[in-house]
Amino acid sequence: MPRIKSLSVIRAQIRALEKRAKTIESKADKRITALMRLISRHSLTLADWKRAVSLGKGGKRGAARGAGKPVPVKYADDKGNKWTGRGRPPLWLVAAEKTGRKRESFLVKNAK
Repeated sequence: MPRIKSLSVIRAQIRALEKRAKTIESKADKRITALMRLISRHSLTLADWKRAVSLGKGGKRGAARGAGKPVPVKYADDKGNKWTGRGRPPLWLVAAEKTGRKRESFLVKNAK
């Protein structure tokens, strides 16, 4: 049976959480003020700000190396199942390994 907290304990927790929230809000206010000073000091525009935010979130940094390139098949079986060797092994390969076959037996000849 769960223990029930007394009203005084709950009120103490509320006071502690409110104090913590005020501390977090004051830190955020200080950071916003510092950011505003930095923006005005360097005469940044809204477009500059939006670009900086999008870059910080992993936005338009250029295409990832090799993005869109097909990956060669590394493993295949006689039923036409194929796997590049990236990510989780497919179910057909896991099932075959459980029956005792080695992963190397599925290697495609020209795979590295």
